[in-house]
Amino acid sequence: MHENEPAVAGVFQDMLWFEDFTVGQVFEYGDWEMRREEMIAFAKLYDPEPFHLDEAAAVAQGWGGLIASGPQVAAIWRRLSKEAVPNASTVISPGWDNIRWLKPVFAGDRLSARTEIAEMRELGSRPGEGMIKLQNEMRRQGDEVVSTLNSTWFVRRNPA
Repeated sequence: MHENEPAVAGVFQDMLWFEDFTVGQVFEYGDWEMRREEMIAFAKLYDPEPFHLDEAAAVAQGWGGLIASGPQVAAIWRRLSKEAVPNASTVISPGWDNIRWLKPVFAGDRLSARTEIAEMRELGSRPGEGMIKLQNEMRRQGDEVVSTLNSTWFVRRNPA
């Protein structure tokens, strides 16, 4: 078990189908503490910019402290979203769009997420599935938006 397990209430116990979601539905979830050592480890593997690896370099470049890699913040959103809706009958996500890193994320920040269902439609090319488009925000300390991204899910229709 990862020491930074998100605190997510087990709201959804049964399988969620396409028909269980509605446009305008909002989910608020997650509690992830940004830990310096995890930020540096991620940056060493995937995004070795000096401001992600070294506190002094980040300060010298005007960031005010070590900052997290944007792709790490997006990956944390994905983890939190899966924990929040573990029983969605999601088939696949064909992609993410419009990823924006609006503000730096620092060690010690606590991230949570807000997701709103923006669009839904049945898929004619995949009769047993529907498409759900999501607008997502990552927030620092509960209210300050630090990043946004749009995502899409293909979700199974209820066979009953």
